[in-house]
Amino acid sequence: MYLVMELLSEPGQNRGEDVMTLDVLNSCLEPENLDMVTVNGNVVPMFPDSISVAKKRIAPVSACHGCRAQKKSICAALEEEEREKFGRTRLIRADAPIFRAFDAANYFFIVISGEVRLSNLLDDGRRQITAFKTCGDLLGNQLEGHYTTDAEAVCDTIICQFPFRALDSMSSQNAGLHSAMLKEMRAELDTMRRHAILLGRKTPVEKITTFLKARADMAESQIDHMVAVKLPMGRRDIADYLGLTIETVSRTLSKLKQLSIIDIPSAHDIVIKDMEELALLAEGRQCPVS
Repeated sequence: MYLVMELLSEPGQNRGEDVMTLDVLNSCLEPENLDMVTVNGNVVPMFPDSISVAKKRIAPVSACHGCRAQKKSICAALEEEEREKFGRTRLIRADAPIFRAFDAANYFFIVISGEVRLSNLLDDGRRQITAFKTCGDLLGNQLEGHYTTDAEAVCDTIICQFPFRALDSMSSQNAGLHSAMLKEMRAELDTMRRHAILLGRKTPVEKITTFLKARADMAESQIDHMVAVKLPMGRRDIADYLGLTIETVSRTLSKLKQLSIIDIPSAHDIVIKDMEELALLAEGRQCPVS
C-alpha cells in the first residue's frame, strides 16, 4: 500500500527544478511507510538516496532523481534536461488502465516501479495477456496512431510518460536514443517469438515452469541456491498469459510443490527450491509432471 503526499516546490522554481523546503521534507520523510511524494504533479519515488539528498539539500529533488528505471530504459540515452522537460510521472492504482486498445496514441510510457499487463479482448469476452512489463520496460506500441493493446496496472505502479512527438524529434537528433529504440524493438520481437512458441507448442507443465524460470531470472533474492519469486499478478492473469485455465495453473503449481521443486509461502510468493529441475521441465527434457 502506498502513502502519497502532495508537496509544492519553493516559489519561483520550475517543474524541472523542484526544491522542497527542509522543514516540509523533515516532516514528511519521517514515517516508515512513506513510499513516495508528488512534487507539482510529478510522483517522486522516495528511494533511500532520494531521501538522503533531499534532506541534505545537496541537489534539487526531481521525478528523475534516484529513478531505478533510468539505467534500464531508453532514458539512459537522454540528457537530464530532456527527461525533465518532456517526462511526467504518474501513479496508477492496481487494475486501473493506462490506455486502452484503439485509444489515440499520444504518449509512450516507461515503467518505473510495479508491473503492467498488456492484453487484448476477443469478441466473445475471452482475454489474452500478451506481456507483463516491469521496471525499465517501454509501453505504447501503436499502429496508425492508435494503441494496439490494453495496458493496466497489475499492482500500484509508477510510470513516466513522454509525448510521441517529442520522442520522434529527439530520436532524429540523438543517435544514442535511436540505437536504444532499435534495441528495444529487437528485444520486443524476440520476446514475442518466444511467447508464440510457448503458446503454440509447449505443454501446460512446460508453460508454467517456463514462466517461473523467466520470473526467477528477474529476481534479486537468492538464498542457498533457492530463488524467491514475487508474483504481483493473480492466478487468472497467469492463466490468461499462458493460455491455460485457472484450475490447470493451480493444480500444476501444487504438484510442483509436492515434488519439492517449489514452495508457495503465499498467493503472491513462490520459492524455487530446485532451479535445475525446473529448467529441465521448462525445456521438456525431464519426465512431465502427471
